[in-house]
This record gives sequence, structure tokens and C-alpha cells, in this order.
Amino acid sequence: MAKKNKTEREKQLLKTAAQEAVIAQALQFSRKRFKKFEDIIVQLYLGADLSFSFSDRRIWKINECFNNFSSKVKAADRKILKDVLILLDAKSELVSGEAYIQVLYNMVQFRAYWKQDVFKWKPITKQPAAQVKELAAYLFCKYKIPDFLYQGLYETKNMQYIQWLMHLGDGGRVKEMKNIPIPFTQKMGHYFLLAPAKFSIAEALRWAQVKGLNGEDRLAERITYSWMGTKTYDNEGFWESFIRLVMNGGMFNLNKLTELIDYVREEKRVNSNYTLKGRTLQSLFRQSDVWHSHFSNSRTNQVWKPCGIEGYRAEKKSEVVVLEELTESRKLTEEGKTMKHCVGSYAFYCAKGKSAIFSLRKYSGGILLDIMATIEVNLALQRVVQAKAKMNKPVSEEAKKYMEAWAMSEGLVLNPYL
Repeated sequence: MAKKNKTEREKQLLKTAAQEAVIAQALQFSRKRFKKFEDIIVQLYLGADLSFSFSDRRIWKINECFNNFSSKVKAADRKILKDVLILLDAKSELVSGEAYIQVLYNMVQFRAYWKQDVFKWKPITKQPAAQVKELAAYLFCKYKIPDFLYQGLYETKNMQYIQWLMHLGDGGRVKEMKNIPIPFTQKMGHYFLLAPAKFSIAEALRWAQVKGLNGEDRLAERITYSWMGTKTYDNEGFWESFIRLVMNGGMFNLNKLTELIDYVREEKRVNSNYTLKGRTLQSLFRQSDVWHSHFSNSRTNQVWKPCGIEGYRAEKKSEVVVLEELTESRKLTEEGKTMKHCVGSYAFYCAKGKSAIFSLRKYSGGILLDIMATIEVNLALQRVVQAKAKMNKPVSEEAKKYMEAWAMSEGLVLNPYL
């Protein structure tokens, strides 16, 4: 046993020595070899292996961008990116974070559309997010564009949004934008330009659609902040007919809209031929209520991996409040039965990695006192899109405070209608 302990100690010493060597190398790199960040940019451009310093996400990101421009065809882009990074590191805040470096990389990809010389640009503001807007307007826009469109510059995959930005910045019409994923009328295009800055580009499309169909402001916002504001763009004819049905159905409690969307969404998922023809809003609500009341999961218990978002814990005198993720269909069903809502129907979306369900619970002495809220997170957007108390009622102010603290610690966005 003693020999084994000695061996383990020796392994630990070797491991510690290796870690200290990496740290020493990084220190030498940062303090002695390169005195300016400009030197790091140049070395990455020349292909130096600085992987031991990738804990600095700026260095990792710049290296990734140069690698993406590694072919001979993109050699000119690679050099421009190097020069732009060096310039803006000295005169702006746009090399201060990974996301802003992605913006600069995207701008260089579209350098053929630059309207002015980037090397003559001087920032007015000091905040990097504001500088992104300044530089984009300087390079791409003759005309003012909606603020939400600048979000497209942070994209790592969807370059279509940047093309929309340039098109509108040139004075083009919304209806002439390429590849709009939903049927858009001229009226919808008008509202797209008026969409609030708080929306994402996808949400602005949905908001403009509802407004263009003559939907009132409250309905447009509720639909935008529901699953429909973030859904993939399929069956759009069906979902436009749903919006029209809701609009024409008369007055109803908007708090029940999410329940209705959940019901119709699930009906369409299990039956691709499901249609709204011949249905009224009142009949849909009746069917939705029955579905919510009688929904139960299959006998088999489905289990999925945690989403990676940490829970939350707050101790208050003799009570402990815990926010925990539910990762089994059985637990979702139990939650739904206790809370008298349909969270059990979300097993499919959780297993697919689209949603995560958390339960906000209060304990005392290890005994469950209360389930304060059931919470849905849209994983693609890192956004809390729903939070319901018992019987789908709004959550308490106390529960909201815990949710806000959790969202802040995990970098999540809270929907306004919770």
C-alpha cells in the first residue's frame, strides 16, 4: 500500500511540474517575448504555435480566423485581417473580446463591399458594441438601418444576415432581400424596419409578420417571445394560418397563448398532415385544455444528458431554494402532475437538445415544501422562454428574483413575459 502511495505521489509531482512548466512558458511568452499584443497578432499570422496561450480566448479566436484564411486564394484576406487587427487593437476596443474579433473577421470576408477605407476610420464612442455599429455603418451603409440588424455581424455561420444589412444599408427594399424564410408582404417589410432593437433578427421577422397581418402589438410580442419566434422555418404556411386564426378569433387571455402553441406544435409534430382547416379558436382552446389535462407520457422512461447549464442554490434561514434540471421523462411527467400543466410533453424536445426544463424548488430539512416554478430554456438562444407556477399561473415575485439571479450567473436572457 505504501509503495502504491509513493507511486501516486510521484505521478502527482510530475503532473504538477508539467503544469508549472506550461505556466512558466506562458509567462515568458506574455512578459518577455512579446511586449505588445500586436506582436502576438503578427506571430499568429506567421503561423507560430501559440496554443499554450489559448486560455486567452482572443489569441485562440485570432488563430482560428487566420486558419480559416489559410489557403492561397484567401492570402490577401489574411493579410488584411492582420493589418485590421493591429490597427483596431491600437485605436479601438474591437480586439478586446472573442465576439468582436469574430465581427472583424466577418467584415473582412465582405471587404469587397466596403464603401470607405477602414484604415481611416476613427471611433467616436468607447464601448465595443457601439463601435461595432459605428464601423459597420462606416464600411457598409449609405442609409440608416434598424439596430437589431447589427447582431448579424456576430454570426459564425449565417452570413445571410450580413448580406441583408448591406442590402438595406444600400437603400434596398426589404422585399428584395434574398432568402427571406417566411412569405413576406410589402407591409411586413415596412414593420421589419420598425422592429424594436431588443429583438433578434429572427424575432424581428416574426414580429413583422404578425404586425403585417394586422395583429395588435401585444399579440405580436407574445408570439415573438414564444417558441414561434425561434422555431426553424418549416411549415410556414401552416403557422401563418395559425396566426390568422388567433387574430380572427376574438378576445382571449393572452396568457393562454403559449399553451395553445404547445398543443398545436405537438399535434403537428406527431401528425404532419394535421391541419387547421375548419377549426375555430374556441374549438382549439377546448382541445388544448383537454390535451393539457389528460397528457401523460409513455411507460418507458426516457433519459437525456444534462444541458450544461448549472443549477442554482440559495439558503435562507431554515429553507433552501434549489433550481435543478429535470433529465428524465418520468420526472417531467411527475412535475406536470404536481403542477397541473403539460411539461411532460417536452421530453421529445429535451432529448433532442432543443430545450431544457428546470424546476425551482423550496426545501426545509430535506423535505420538499413547494415547487415554485417550472422553467423552460431555449438552448440555441440560451434564453428562458417560459416559467409557470401551478396550473400555468404566473410565477411569484420571489421566484422571479431567484430566476434573475440564476440567469445572471449563467449568462441567460429572460423573456419579458414570464
